[in-house]
Amino acid sequence: MNAKNDYAALTAEAARIKSEMSLLDYFFTLENIGTLRYEGKKGKEYFFGFDHQKTGSISIKDKDNLWYDHALGEGGDIIKAVQKFENKTFVEAIKRLSNSTDIIADGYHAFFKKNGETELDIEIKKVLDTVQHPALINYLHSRGLGIKDVEGVAKEVHWSTGKDHFFAIGFQNANNGYAVRSSVYKGNLKGGGISTFTVGSQPQSIKLFEGSMDFASYRHLFPDESFNAILLNGTGNLTELLCEKINTKSIEKGIPVHTYFDNGRDGVGGKHATQKAIKLIKGATDQSSFYAEKGLNDINDFLMAQRGEYKMKR
Repeated sequence: MNAKNDYAALTAEAARIKSEMSLLDYFFTLENIGTLRYEGKKGKEYFFGFDHQKTGSISIKDKDNLWYDHALGEGGDIIKAVQKFENKTFVEAIKRLSNSTDIIADGYHAFFKKNGETELDIEIKKVLDTVQHPALINYLHSRGLGIKDVEGVAKEVHWSTGKDHFFAIGFQNANNGYAVRSSVYKGNLKGGGISTFTVGSQPQSIKLFEGSMDFASYRHLFPDESFNAILLNGTGNLTELLCEKINTKSIEKGIPVHTYFDNGRDGVGGKHATQKAIKLIKGATDQSSFYAEKGLNDINDFLMAQRGEYKMKR
């Protein structure tokens, strides 16, 4: 009887996940952590591929919430995707997706091998409360930023993978991991997830950014503003539940929600996230026009263009 109840509960949860969770969001998350490469939209399908492929073979039908790998002849729903790209069993995939429906779309780990199956062994060696290393300070300068723009929010994180040692500017996320950036590295340590910070003493808005450099660039451009910042650290982390939580907080505080997502490539990732936020968060507005209307990808591009130092990044 218990086994039957467990099976019924598992089946019900699988059905809920397949109907409620966005497969396209999940694939954008895989793209953000480097597991897959996003290639664009053709007709009604979105295409992704591995780095070793000249042309991406994986298509997503967003309306149907299904994917198909034309090279391997396999595909399916979001549960099948987690089985494939995170090397999970059916039951593990359901548990994985169930756990990620909290306010944080938790840890799609950043250190997958390119086949999406194996995570590297990471050991965080030390975390400094302020960014001090000259190479990291130079990196900030190369992005038109200074220490003041990350003061109080960024840490200097050192870690190792086997015999290799690394360091970067880190922004702690809600899973106690870090979104890290340097001149040679972009990714997540110990799991992904959103980062949240309060800037100033009297927040007048909730602002959503894709990542840390956009957030720091906004602080540089508008140093006197006070706001609650949410760094998605990947648009796949913009879950429906997160939108509901933001909507509730916005109403409770009586402050608006502003989005500042990317306008790059053909804009699909950022625009998809913008449309989702505006649809699910009452009173949310897209505030990207000051850089998007100039054909720039993000806030940091706008900052660099103002300084006369703009060049295509990444």
